[in-house]
Amino acid sequence: MEGVAARSGVAKTTIYRRWRSKEDLALAALLEVIQEEPKPLRHVGGTQTALRAYLGRLIDNLNSKLYGPIVRGLISDLGVDLELARGFRERVLARRVAGIRELLQRGIDRGELRRDLDLEIAVDLLLGPIYYRLLISGEPLTSAFVDRLVRAVMAYGR
Repeated sequence: MEGVAARSGVAKTTIYRRWRSKEDLALAALLEVIQEEPKPLRHVGGTQTALRAYLGRLIDNLNSKLYGPIVRGLISDLGVDLELARGFRERVLARRVAGIRELLQRGIDRGELRRDLDLEIAVDLLLGPIYYRLLISGEPLTSAFVDRLVRAVMAYGR
């Protein structure tokens, strides 16, 4: 918080008046980045192509100098700060889930995925491995990984 106050030219108390903790400030910064992201691409071809494009933008952000480190830093606090966890789920994760659900539903409507596809599981199958790599395994988040991930979920959905 001291660094933010110094760089912005205001007192630390001014920063604390707006954000109760450095985690709240980090969430606000993350939300600022997310607001600049485009909506899921609806007209880029089939569902597989659209999912690749959407998840490709997500991993590009996670690999960036700002977004990825903020997410990594926040995740450890989500288990102990219920207000922060709620804000992250409602304002960050819900946006991701809604975008993917929209693309999957479009795939169902177009006959590319089966009608009885469990959307909740399909979303988890797409997002879970990305966050697992980001936070636990440390394996790289690459476009090749996204391609494999999307192909696997599309096979599950057929």
